[in-house]
Amino acid sequence: MPGAFLGLSKLRKLDLSNNRIGCLTVNVFQGLTNLTKLNLSGNIIPTIDQGVFQELPSLKLVNFNSDFLTCDCSLHWVPRFFHSSSARLGEETLCAFPRSLRGKQLRGLKENQLSCGGPLELHTLSLLPSQHQVVFKGDRLPFHCTAALVDNITTIHWHHNGKLVTSDSEIGVQLESSVMHDCTFITSELIIVNVQVEAKGVWECVVSTGRGNASSSVEIVVLENNASFCPEDKIVNNRGEFRWPSTLAGITSHQYCLQLHYPSLSIEGGIEQKKASRYCDRSGKWQEGNYTDCHYTNGITRVLHTFILMPINASNSVTVAHQVRTYTMEAAGFTDSVDVLYVARMMERFMEYVRLLGELPEVLVEMGSNLMQVDDQILSLAQREKKACSSIVYSLEMLAWPQLHSHAQDFTMVSRNIVMEAHLIRTTHFIGITCTVFQHHEVSQGLLELAQDEQLNFRCSTGSHNTSLINFPLKNTVALASVTLPATLFPPDVPADCKLQVVAFRSGSFFPIFGNSSRTRTHSRQLSVNTPVIYVGLDGCSMWNHSEPIWVSLRHLSPGTAAVAAQWSLKSLENQGSWSQEGCELIHSDSSTSTMRCFLLSNYAVLQEVSDVPNSTLIPVRALHPVVYACTALLLLCLFTVIITHILHQSSVHISRKNWHTLLNTCFHIAMTTAIYAGGIRLNNYPVVCQAVAIALHYSSLSTLLWFGISARVIYKEAVWRLPQQLEGESPTPEPPQRPMLRTRLIWGTLLLMVRMGRKEEKGEDRIEERRE
Repeated sequence: MPGAFLGLSKLRKLDLSNNRIGCLTVNVFQGLTNLTKLNLSGNIIPTIDQGVFQELPSLKLVNFNSDFLTCDCSLHWVPRFFHSSSARLGEETLCAFPRSLRGKQLRGLKENQLSCGGPLELHTLSLLPSQHQVVFKGDRLPFHCTAALVDNITTIHWHHNGKLVTSDSEIGVQLESSVMHDCTFITSELIIVNVQVEAKGVWECVVSTGRGNASSSVEIVVLENNASFCPEDKIVNNRGEFRWPSTLAGITSHQYCLQLHYPSLSIEGGIEQKKASRYCDRSGKWQEGNYTDCHYTNGITRVLHTFILMPINASNSVTVAHQVRTYTMEAAGFTDSVDVLYVARMMERFMEYVRLLGELPEVLVEMGSNLMQVDDQILSLAQREKKACSSIVYSLEMLAWPQLHSHAQDFTMVSRNIVMEAHLIRTTHFIGITCTVFQHHEVSQGLLELAQDEQLNFRCSTGSHNTSLINFPLKNTVALASVTLPATLFPPDVPADCKLQVVAFRSGSFFPIFGNSSRTRTHSRQLSVNTPVIYVGLDGCSMWNHSEPIWVSLRHLSPGTAAVAAQWSLKSLENQGSWSQEGCELIHSDSSTSTMRCFLLSNYAVLQEVSDVPNSTLIPVRALHPVVYACTALLLLCLFTVIITHILHQSSVHISRKNWHTLLNTCFHIAMTTAIYAGGIRLNNYPVVCQAVAIALHYSSLSTLLWFGISARVIYKEAVWRLPQQLEGESPTPEPPQRPMLRTRLIWGTLLLMVRMGRKEEKGEDRIEERRE
């Protein structure tokens, strides 16, 4: 109030601290001509106008420290005023806002530091209720918003889900007029008289000022009076294990990423933990959860995710590519489709630098070769979810084009599972070309044995002559696939130079067949890729429509029936890619090879029905070292000599009947364990036989250990125990009747029960894995 201190001209000290003074008018201190000390600290003053202290000519010291003091352009007069007058600003006057100046002395700031150029920071902005609210239909819900009064045009507006809210009696929304308090605050109230389902969502209080806007919001969930619940649920994924409690319909539940057994224990020095969220819809059903803020539980996945977040440029791409390749060397152990996806994305990013860095193509081919070791189901899932396999194939099949130019007309890359060869072709002199994929092989006991760790190689020769896969001329090699391009491949008006590339994949791992593809199912038969996949592509030109067909010969990877010639098409199954018979025709097929002809450039393969049980006559069994069989035979001879000797000469061998039983059973089970191991440990190509061997080996090894224990117990009893001496005239204590059959049945029954329980546990784990898949 102007002139509030008139008549107090002799006053020298004035203490107005710790009141709720929010603002001071220019003439409020009029008449205090002798005032030397003024204390305004502890009030709610955010700013002071420039002329407030002009009426105090004798002022020596002033303090106006406040938790709301905002050091911005409204106080730009302070440094100049206190430098030009005899008054001094106390050290206790500290800035509260903005955050960049918080805690600094106002008297030490320069004029250019007191500006309004930064983002708007309000000393007060509160919304009640401030937390997530759950209300029932028909309830009354008030909102109260309080904000700092920045200037004369400061106003408060209400938004619901981004839309402006006004008073509407029909829907029960009452909006009260804004009220100013103490020249410092502005408040507004919104009341929903009768809450309906439409009121769900985000309610926002928006403060508009001449310097910008600020807002505060709260989410409201409206429940029906007969609201349902989502049941408890347990989710195990690549981000961890999450137990979702029973939750009201319409509520979003949150769980910490790291599920602690003792919630009172904190981690990482009290740092706030990340959370996963999951929405329970109004019908009482869980929706898919959001786990993106949680770290992967698998170490390899976490590292690959780190590579995805790294910036890649020409200076570090080779180093990072080598690091990624190192992790793909263990691709056979990948358990998540995300691993494949991340490597595919990294290969896409490296492709931007293959033209500049000649070392990258070799690393990328090695990456692709390593990824072919991943389980086919994981590759299929990665293709279905994010088209990861198509991305890998595209990167590999585009790899050679930047490497071919006038100074480098040939390009070759070899690896264990992928081989490629590209040439810069003079189309006017093109007479056809034949390329054959081969590898070295081992001959063991007259059977052909293909080593998966041997590198694939290409042999290309000019001319359109067919190469036989059976009678391949190179010694100690086996041909896996060949493609013959005719001399009429190019049209008459083709450019003079054209790039030709041939790529071969050891198997169809990158080309999965989905169950809903009608093009790969014939009369309810399930087909699979049973040959290598070979690709032919051109760059800078195209295949002539009137060209002679392309001939392709492929070796079967395993015994199969119902051969179908196919080419990989990316135009089907919503561009995920699938095998199609269009453009290709099967000419010949026998037990080991198939020949087809095609009239378009693509990836070629032969699909067949492949039995789950391999043919024992075609798949060789790798034998153990001969010393193992020799020692096994010698041990069996000794064991059966002991058994037969003790059976035939039982009366001549002076041992107790218990020792006799335990010795025979121990020898028999040692012989059984040894024979099963030597004869069946390498039969891992036969699922049924392998399971039978595992069960028998499990039983015999447990039996051997148990009979060892029984033998030790019997020997101990006979060596240590002594019958107590009988007193004179006392009748001897009768020995308890022996029950050898009961003991034998108990021992054998216990072993069978243990084996059966182990088998049930394995089946249970298999079922759990199937459910997860």
